[in-house]
Amino acid sequence: MAEETTKVILYAYPHLGALAEASQVAAENKARLSFRARMDTLREMELVANELAVRVHLLRLERAVEEFVCTCSREERFLLEYRYFRRKKELVSYGEFAVPWSERTYYRRQSALLKKAAAFFSANGWSEEEFLDVFSDYQPFMRLRRSILSGRESAVVARREKRGLVFSVQKPACVRQKSFCSRGGRLPRSRITATAIAATQARTITTICNAFAEPSSVSGGVCPSPDTFCK
Repeated sequence: MAEETTKVILYAYPHLGALAEASQVAAENKARLSFRARMDTLREMELVANELAVRVHLLRLERAVEEFVCTCSREERFLLEYRYFRRKKELVSYGEFAVPWSERTYYRRQSALLKKAAAFFSANGWSEEEFLDVFSDYQPFMRLRRSILSGRESAVVARREKRGLVFSVQKPACVRQKSFCSRGGRLPRSRITATAIAATQARTITTICNAFAEPSSVSGGVCPSPDTFCK
């Protein structure tokens, strides 16, 4: 799997549960509102089936990431959390984590970890071809992938807490160099806001998919900590 696609998976991981739920809700809405549809019945059924298929693939992808995290050391888990997942509760649990490397070594470790993740996904049913075959029409992933491929990764990473790394024999990064505490922008919205409300449905869907907002506001309790699912 290409490293750019691996980054898409890792950045999206904290939101995969919410995305899967949104796909299920979208399928239910399409089914309940089918009597208003202008397309033929077969086409409507295909759209509902496609939403449900996306849900299954998202949950399968989420499980693959969890299995990968279980193969990582505590330091590697911290690197994943700091660079990609950005879950506030998990970051707080690490505190001011002191990594036993220089800053240059930190970036080398991140690069090696990305290669490790790409190899793991390829060996466990998520090759580049498989990913594109399943998600080529799934705009949340494709927009993020295009941004990374075009060199605009820094513009789409999650907004970060002002929490820095502590390198060996160095002051905390946020003290030494405030620019290191990246403040990035929000990740792109994943789906068009849903406006249709089913007459028989009590629940009002205000947003079908808010995939790439701040982890603290989207993921909530959806994603278990590595220590939980690795038991």
